[in-house]
Amino acid sequence: MLKGDEIIKLQKYLQMCGFARRKADQYIIAGRVTVNGKVVDKPWFDVKDDDIVMLDNKKLKINQKFEYYVLHKPKGYATTLYDPKQKKTIKELIKHIKTPVKPAGRLDKDATGVLILTNDGKLIDILTNAKYGVKKEYIVKVSGSVSFNDLLKLKKGIYDERDFLKLEYFDILEKGFDYSIIKVVLIKGKKHEIKRLFKSLGHKVLELKRIAHGPISISIVPNEGDLKKLNGKDLEKLLKLKKFNK
Repeated sequence: MLKGDEIIKLQKYLQMCGFARRKADQYIIAGRVTVNGKVVDKPWFDVKDDDIVMLDNKKLKINQKFEYYVLHKPKGYATTLYDPKQKKTIKELIKHIKTPVKPAGRLDKDATGVLILTNDGKLIDILTNAKYGVKKEYIVKVSGSVSFNDLLKLKKGIYDERDFLKLEYFDILEKGFDYSIIKVVLIKGKKHEIKRLFKSLGHKVLELKRIAHGPISISIVPNEGDLKKLNGKDLEKLLKLKKFNK
């Protein structure tokens, strides 16, 4: 609910309804949003409390209360709430949550680990937009023996299909006869970024687990399929991201 005669941008209004900023922009620019019955395709359009804002003919309502969850996504589940092409989606794992939460980013279907879910659009934007610098930490098992010098190349960055990909940090945890286990940290998180980085070195990713997203660690949800509503100190640490990125 807006205060009195407060006026905000349409983009921010959609964020307050739970949409990430980039999604909000996409919906508005595509002409899917109306204000008082008229299509508005400009994210900076001014909106007041008594305006009727609709997306695809469904009235939007500013969330009065945000909720925050962390899921240990199991292998084999697509990070989507609806996709008729996928047999298993994370929707099955969170169906008892009545609040319409959305995942902050994605994990590949064959990957496991930390997935934050919320109806807080501003936080989703902070967690997924590289400009905020939120780190994502992974344990990756790859085929073959990866050298320190090769990883230095990935830390400097490579270009792949016009995308600049890079590791922010790496630590070789274990090296076997035909595999390597490495801890890596990313900020950008482009689609399949880790797989693409190691493929550039000739190594195939065999297993991938996200062990932290920002301040949220997998220790909160240690087993695949575990789901926990965030509160207390864990929630405080997460919300500090909003405090320092206003």
